[in-house]
Amino acid sequence: MSRFYTLLTNCLLLVTMMTTQAQQTPLAPGLEFVCQLRVLLDTPLVVGPTPHGMRRIIPIVGGTVEGPMVNGEIVKGGADWQVVRSDGVAELEAHYQFVTDDGVTIYIKNTGLRVASPDVAVRIGRGENVPDSEYYFRAAPQFSAPEGKYGWMNNALFVCRGIKEPDHVLIQVWKVN
Repeated sequence: MSRFYTLLTNCLLLVTMMTTQAQQTPLAPGLEFVCQLRVLLDTPLVVGPTPHGMRRIIPIVGGTVEGPMVNGEIVKGGADWQVVRSDGVAELEAHYQFVTDDGVTIYIKNTGLRVASPDVAVRIGRGENVPDSEYYFRAAPQFSAPEGKYGWMNNALFVCRGIKEPDHVLIQVWKVN
């Protein structure tokens, strides 16, 4: 009987340890899909090599915003200021704006990274359709909206996934809950 009790005690101890460990893992924040931006781009302006990396500016010339929480049209006039580091990673900082379907202008500042192998980066640069599973493109957009219907956008954090298409970029945006 003592072997049985020892085995039972060890099993109960293991279950207790596993339960305690599971309870110590914090619950991750949830994500709520906000919208998808289809951002149209013009030909990049290449500044060239700088002490920080290869600098380029990509004009934003239009596009659409579609989703369950906001819809509208991206306004020409913004740009994505990029630095491609010596390791090939593109640091992105885009500033632009869109006008909602009900006439409200919302400003976006989106900072992030696009990480790709050298051959994938070349394919993207040539305008090829590269599956987004072959690179990492994530960012954290910040929105500035006037008080009112879209004021909630000023008081939340967002994350997005970028997908580079041959003639535009898709930016899928989630609110962190």
